[in-house]
Amino acid sequence: MKKTFILSALFVFLCSIHEQKAQLIHSESIHVELGIPLDNNASNDYLIIRPQYALSYNSELNVPNWISWNLHRGWFGGVPRYSGSFIQDTSLPAEFYRVKHSDYTNSGYDRGHMVRSEERTATAEDNKSTFLLTNIMPQTPTLNQQTWLSLEFECERLCKDQNKELFIVAGGIFGANPKRLNTVVSVPDSYWKIVVILDSGQRVSDITPATKVIAVLMKNEVYTSGTTDWKLYSTTVNAIEEKTGYDFLSDVPKEIQEMIESKNFVSVQEQVESTTLMISPNPVSNQLGIVFPGMVSKQYEIQIIDMMGRIITNDNVELPVDADGMIRHQIDIRYLPQGAYSLIIGNGMNIYSSVFMKSE
Repeated sequence: MKKTFILSALFVFLCSIHEQKAQLIHSESIHVELGIPLDNNASNDYLIIRPQYALSYNSELNVPNWISWNLHRGWFGGVPRYSGSFIQDTSLPAEFYRVKHSDYTNSGYDRGHMVRSEERTATAEDNKSTFLLTNIMPQTPTLNQQTWLSLEFECERLCKDQNKELFIVAGGIFGANPKRLNTVVSVPDSYWKIVVILDSGQRVSDITPATKVIAVLMKNEVYTSGTTDWKLYSTTVNAIEEKTGYDFLSDVPKEIQEMIESKNFVSVQEQVESTTLMISPNPVSNQLGIVFPGMVSKQYEIQIIDMMGRIITNDNVELPVDADGMIRHQIDIRYLPQGAYSLIIGNGMNIYSSVFMKSE
């Protein structure tokens, strides 16, 4: 169903999803164009709609459950980054704890923007809104400044270089008893992000089974060199829904929603590729031979993915290295139907990928 919200540039509309469900059906915001994410417990979903983004706030965790926003080249501008302290959100109800800048101080965690500061630089007001602490979650420095940032750079590139219009939703996944900063701010175990990629001006009615969706799951941990590319953490919307309990993209027609939520759209061409993976024969009917440079006593993850982005096999094996420093391995693919497939091999440091054809 279409949810609409009456907004003005100076008006912030706040309501409980549980108590105001009827109102949601009759109002409009570009930031929830694809639907309002809902789970089975509306009691901890406090909805905030701003001109710059929408969010569901959790007063038990003192962080957002999710933040949803629209992004296109018009949101980028030249205003300088807000230079003050992060801002306590005084629009929250009086009975809620209102997170302070100092709650993060000396915690070892960054104040991680969900809506990136750079993504709201058309006006000073837009940029300042991203520093409200209801848009902030605790992230490790390497996640915030490297791995998470790498996907933010990709979103900026899509908007500026390809004139794409993005519909984004992001949030965290928490354990049963999460760590808390200053005893109040809950720390997620991992983060997720969903990016629906459309052409400029397109809306929910323009989404088709071919619409590309980026979905990632990233642990809230320390990242080292070689592990900071967002493509390494690509997944499906279905996987994120399973871990969070939320239903995303709910305003997309059901049959299309089911198709795009089941695909991992990061293709072989978008993976961290290597030309050193050799495959033979190709096409292949029974045994696929692979050769690539390897590391001694190293576990490798081997994935075969069909052209719809579905993972067909996902095996972890220890592969021996020969005297020439190469790994030579045979993969039984007799069970695969005829068609084209992607082969992806990784060990946490390197990723090798190629495409092969399965013949009869």
